[in-house]
Amino acid sequence: MSVKVHYRITQDRAGIPQDYTGARHFSADHGDTLEDLARAQLAADYQIPESAVEIRSIER
Repeated sequence: MSVKVHYRITQDRAGIPQDYTGARHFSADHGDTLEDLARAQLAADYQIPESAVEIRSIER
């Protein structure tokens, strides 16, 4: 099963404030909470701290 996660990035990797929003599909088959998994994956992809990723909504 795939879900769509809407997110917001609040800073770039240099710590400069940003206001970027986007959406990405994730698999919902993981045992971890989906929100934590999505936040960790987005932070790794954008090379930013997890605290800079805000999950706005999740569409199932």
